[in-house]
Amino acid sequence: MNSYGPPPVFFRGRHWSAREISGIALAWREALGEQFRVSSDLIAMVMTNHPEAVALFFALSSFPVPLILLPPDPRAWRSSPPVPPGTPLCLLPSFRTLAHAGEQLGLTVTVLPEPDVVTGPKGERPSFLTLPGFVLFTSGSTGLPKPVYRSTARVLAGISALVGAFHVPPGGGVVGALPVAYSHGLGQCLLAATVLQSPLRLLERFDHRAVLSLFASGQYQYWAGTPLMADVLARCPLPRSQAAPPVCAVGGGRTEAVFHAFLKRFGVPLRRTYGTTEAPQIAADTSAPSQVRPETVGPPLPGVQVSIGDDPREPFRPGQTGRIWVKSPWGMEGYGFSPVVEPGEDLEGWWPTSDIGFLDESGYLTLIGRMDDCVKLNSGYLVNLADIAGVLTGCPGVTDVAVVPLEAPGGPAIGALVESDTLSPIELRSHLARLLPPWSHPQVLEVTHELPRLPGGKPDRKACIAILEKSASG
Repeated sequence: MNSYGPPPVFFRGRHWSAREISGIALAWREALGEQFRVSSDLIAMVMTNHPEAVALFFALSSFPVPLILLPPDPRAWRSSPPVPPGTPLCLLPSFRTLAHAGEQLGLTVTVLPEPDVVTGPKGERPSFLTLPGFVLFTSGSTGLPKPVYRSTARVLAGISALVGAFHVPPGGGVVGALPVAYSHGLGQCLLAATVLQSPLRLLERFDHRAVLSLFASGQYQYWAGTPLMADVLARCPLPRSQAAPPVCAVGGGRTEAVFHAFLKRFGVPLRRTYGTTEAPQIAADTSAPSQVRPETVGPPLPGVQVSIGDDPREPFRPGQTGRIWVKSPWGMEGYGFSPVVEPGEDLEGWWPTSDIGFLDESGYLTLIGRMDDCVKLNSGYLVNLADIAGVLTGCPGVTDVAVVPLEAPGGPAIGALVESDTLSPIELRSHLARLLPPWSHPQVLEVTHELPRLPGGKPDRKACIAILEKSASG
């Protein structure tokens, strides 16, 4: 396994050199002591978008035990299965207020000293990113988050394959606007900069003004974001023409309207990527800029196989929609906390995702929705909630939407919570009436200025369902 050092980080107008971050990492490593490094099967930390968190990440990555990455919101620390009691939790000095939350979960909390008062490292310098693996968590959109264990070698191989397929040059700057506590942000921000040995411009949280300023500087080669971020960047007022990094990518759903608006504004195609916490790098549109297609997530990355159907060994024909199966060299080892890890259910190495889609004749993958996004109504119709979400998202003035199944006295129903500052439910229903058959319209539709969200930024489906069911009962 290659040993990587931390990248230089630019944060809040300050340059943190790779040497400075390494120095803090080594000093904190020594402050924890040798006994700390060998007395546990696991170590946890709170990961956040800050250079000191990057330093702690690299410090703990030199220990011979797996590292659990927790988000800064302690509400997301409860998982199924839970973090084992007694697991050491290292907290940055600025996060000392989270000690109580860790202790309530039975964790053994250590608050690190301020980085300017720790003594300098002594003795031999260890290698970074040599730990066995990482524990990351699913979003928790349909229940408690699941811990996913992935080996360090697989994590690094996957992100190396992605940036290599995108032809991001070594040393090319990376804009980090995603939360690095989660798989998508960790890989496409911090670890992308690490394997490329590139400067990382780390943002504490997404701010369109800050991102536009970084785009305009011309110093960055890669930006990964979300469809909502791309939509905001494409719509916000600009005083003049605007540049963007040559490679801009988003995961998840992205409407063709956002694709064309982004391309018109920046002259750069908005490439889609597809992955999950269990298998983060599955497919990406790595075509030449003029060949990037708005409707697909591109072909599987080199080394990854995708099959569509009920059985991956008997794939559907091109164009036929079905479940997406993946066979990946850098997928997860299983669910849980090493050394107790339960492999995911697979079929001869094929892992069944919760997504549905199809492959076309050229091998490009198009996502249709999730397996649990299909609802059979009492009328007998099978409704794909992703289709409704796509139509609503395409309405001008909509920034995001959650379309969810509801339990109603008359049987299964459909609810839609729409994020918009300008539209009313009547206007949205008029838009739906022009594009969808009546039997697929949501029975409950509400508008909000801001969707409830999980700590990782995804809409909180459970909270959205609660809002819509309260509206229906009222």
